[in-house]
Amino acid sequence: MPLKRELIYIDNKDETDRIARYYEQGDKLVVVFKGSSKEFTYSKNRAQIIKTGVSTKNAFDVFNYLKNVADTAGIIGNESQNTLAKSYEGITTIKKECVLSDFLNATLSTNRTNNTQNVIFPFGFNLSQQKAVDTAFNNNLSVIEGPPGTGKTQTILNIIANAVMNGQSVAVVSSNNSAVKNVYEKLEKAGLEFVAAVLGSNENKQAFIESQKALPDLSNFKLSNVEKEKLRLKTEELVTALAENLDKKNQLAQHRLELENTKTEYRHFKGSYKSELIKDVSLRRNLKADSVLRFWLSIEKLAEKQQSVGFIKKLIYRIKYGVKDQSFYLNSYDEMILSLQLKYYPAKISELEKSIADLEESLNHFSFDTKLKEYTDAAMKLLKAALYESFINKKREIYSIPDLYYKSNQFINDYPVIMSTTYSLKRCLDKEMLYDYVIIDESSQVDLATGSLALSCAKRAVIVGDIKQLPNVVTNDLKFRTDVIFSTYKLKEAYRYSNNSLLSALLELFPTMPKTLLREHYRCHPKIIEFCNQKFYDNQLIVLSEYTDNRQPLMVYKTTADNHARQLMNQRQIDVFIIHLKFTN
Repeated sequence: MPLKRELIYIDNKDETDRIARYYEQGDKLVVVFKGSSKEFTYSKNRAQIIKTGVSTKNAFDVFNYLKNVADTAGIIGNESQNTLAKSYEGITTIKKECVLSDFLNATLSTNRTNNTQNVIFPFGFNLSQQKAVDTAFNNNLSVIEGPPGTGKTQTILNIIANAVMNGQSVAVVSSNNSAVKNVYEKLEKAGLEFVAAVLGSNENKQAFIESQKALPDLSNFKLSNVEKEKLRLKTEELVTALAENLDKKNQLAQHRLELENTKTEYRHFKGSYKSELIKDVSLRRNLKADSVLRFWLSIEKLAEKQQSVGFIKKLIYRIKYGVKDQSFYLNSYDEMILSLQLKYYPAKISELEKSIADLEESLNHFSFDTKLKEYTDAAMKLLKAALYESFINKKREIYSIPDLYYKSNQFINDYPVIMSTTYSLKRCLDKEMLYDYVIIDESSQVDLATGSLALSCAKRAVIVGDIKQLPNVVTNDLKFRTDVIFSTYKLKEAYRYSNNSLLSALLELFPTMPKTLLREHYRCHPKIIEFCNQKFYDNQLIVLSEYTDNRQPLMVYKTTADNHARQLMNQRQIDVFIIHLKFTN
């Protein structure tokens, strides 16, 4: 059946499939039904033309382009069929309220009403995760970025929790099963796996059908209204206090890293210059390190411009920094800068150490870890109480494979969380199913054709990934074939399959789309993630991981200049690595 660009509703009923042709005549709609030549005329209050997501020529072209790409790049399933192309063939209507419509038209639609209130974080949170969850519930389309170790899975779990609490459905998809499995295992650990169904491939669906269980005993989840209100007030009180102290934890982490880096710089400075030979300069008592730095940079600017320190400058320096000894200006610029550097480093180190001590004392006084556990325990009880009320009067039937398609609405009521690979989501339940939220994890590795299929199932979408990570792999042969298809259409570069993942395409199409960078990092050695932070993330990350030993996590080895690579192997690098292993062992 061809893709419908417009829908015809007569007396509030979709009659599109019965209509052979139609046209507007003034304020009337003239319709000819299939199998008949007779024209029927309807007033506009009885018959309406409803625009779809592909009503415009550009959107229609983008969809057909993606469909052609699916024919070329589609995944071949166990049935020796191109399942991706088959899924595209099954799409007959793209509703305006699904996110795919926004993607095809390259225009973000007005945000739909959000009925999610009093957001809670039963799986824990930090400041950027809190922002990401709030953003997800207030926008049709949003992006959550961050490198590994910043809590993307934790954020996904909190989105799931709030959506399910509010009677909404969620699909969690990724380009591979492991990412989705990780989310499921976290739900299982919390005793909440009964809300989720792992579907997707035929094997997964069959495994689910064969392992269906009755609802567990949820009596322990029950709370009285008084208990719920008490917990609600407690979470509201704690989340405010925790947010304030989370900010302090972030400041503490940043100050610790800055202290480590400043000490390292100071060691290099003292190793390069003998401090006893550097001429001392007397500055105002208790002058802040930042003021010393500004003085230092001011002298550097004069040196760059080869300007002398005139009377006005000397007067300013005396007022701002307390320089009274005029002999200071008889030194060379390099000597003056060295004198200020010798003042700057000890002052900066002292200020950072004091700030760290104050923050540690404040956090210890607050008992942060204890308060966070109190909060997550209370929030989890509220979540479970809500699930008790949703499921206590339900009696799940045992579903068959056909039931997944013919009883989709009933199934999603029983299992509000569907988990699948990206390209299989469209085939999990009825093809017309629209989930309240579709969360696409590891989206930098999701290609445009499969990612678009997932968007066709979403009223709202949350795109999770990291543009700095490796994209999906496109072979040279596939690049050539899909580029040929692209050249036959006049589309924006963001839609070029060979150059874009779903994440990169969305970021290019919607530069003002709400984005949240998960800044707090917990996993890598501080030195390693700080290198990545400076190299790739513009120093936006906050390093909360700690040193575990004194080993050097980063080392640089220079080998003899030449071409030592042989296909995928570099013998000179192997030799250096073996020598290093022998030396360290």
